[in-house]
Amino acid sequence: VPLLDGESIVSGGFEVRDGHVLVSMQPNETVVSWSSTLPLESPLTLQAPAADAWSETWRVAVGSIWHVTFDGVPESNRDRSGDAIRVAAFDPRAGETLVIAATRPAASAGNTLAFDAVRLDVVYGNRSSDTTMTLDYRSTRGAQQVIRLPDGAEVTAVTVDGREQSLRPENGELTVPIRPGEHTLGIAWRSPGDPGLRAATPVVDLGAPAGNIELQMSLPRDRWLLATRGPQLGPAVLYWTELAVLLLAALILGRIGLAPLRTWQWVVLGLGFSTFSWGALALVVIWLFACGARERFGVAGLNWWQFNVAQVVIAATTVLALLAILSALPQGLLGTPNMQVTGNDSFAGQLAWFADRSLGEIPQAMAFTVPLWIYKGVILAWALWLSFALVRWMPWVWQCFSRDGFWRARDNADQGTS
Repeated sequence: VPLLDGESIVSGGFEVRDGHVLVSMQPNETVVSWSSTLPLESPLTLQAPAADAWSETWRVAVGSIWHVTFDGVPESNRDRSGDAIRVAAFDPRAGETLVIAATRPAASAGNTLAFDAVRLDVVYGNRSSDTTMTLDYRSTRGAQQVIRLPDGAEVTAVTVDGREQSLRPENGELTVPIRPGEHTLGIAWRSPGDPGLRAATPVVDLGAPAGNIELQMSLPRDRWLLATRGPQLGPAVLYWTELAVLLLAALILGRIGLAPLRTWQWVVLGLGFSTFSWGALALVVIWLFACGARERFGVAGLNWWQFNVAQVVIAATTVLALLAILSALPQGLLGTPNMQVTGNDSFAGQLAWFADRSLGEIPQAMAFTVPLWIYKGVILAWALWLSFALVRWMPWVWQCFSRDGFWRARDNADQGTS
């Protein structure tokens, strides 16, 4: 049987002469096979013998790292879906030629390391902050990765797949071992300093692309949160939008003039209640409006039962409004302001952001805060103002309530009809 150009048989027990292999078959033997090698060259030409003594089938298995084209003999239509790699089959006729051209695609430029998930938790105290960073990464090869930590960071723990490592940064750079495959890296450190007016997550440079970045910040209980800034998917302080609506409502209420309050007094009244009880504010506004309507429109046109119902309503709203003020004031003086923090499962004191990706440096998130005693002082001053205001409002309320009498007996005409 003729061999291909350059073909070298590696199986034992076969004799090769002048580019041919001598094949001998025993009686009742149906299959004879051998293995051989060809030089690594492209293109590779295969030619079927011109004799008609046998037929040949060529099968070419193409690995995933090669790109192969065929020219000459058409490829046979055979189902090879079950094979792990592509197998091209050819059934040449006598004398036909197949040219196989194989090329290896060049590797695409890219990083060998990618951080699939990053979680950064910052817990602020009165004098320092504790930060824990968890990194889920994939790598195609082992290496050393330099992670740039914030200035002044004191590393307290480094873990790889839960196992603690004795690693410490030098000049703010922490060199960590990167292993091939998927692993989890944990770094914890402490930084000096209190939150101040602007509390921010630390600036960390991973030195490689990262995705699915979660930032969390825990603020001390003695801080008053005013605003936030960071990745778009994060917390929002909705109080300032509500405050804009409150200012507009105060302007309208001051123009209506049903109560003895000017526009600035409506603003001050709303500012105090808005940080801890919108319900109490609504009840006080209804109470003042009911008394103002009683005074302006009068009760001369009301019959006896309408007049009495109006008196009961005014008396009930007065009692409820005063009870609401008495119950809400301790909440404002002793509690914390409700700044209507929402978004990404955030609430006051616990803020969370999410960023889809970064090229190396983790996005930074910020929270603007002031000491809580400032809020306590403002609410105390507001409570004193409200106390003196109630002293001025109560005589007016009594005057509105007592005008044209406190109660009316049933009319005689109604008694005769009944």
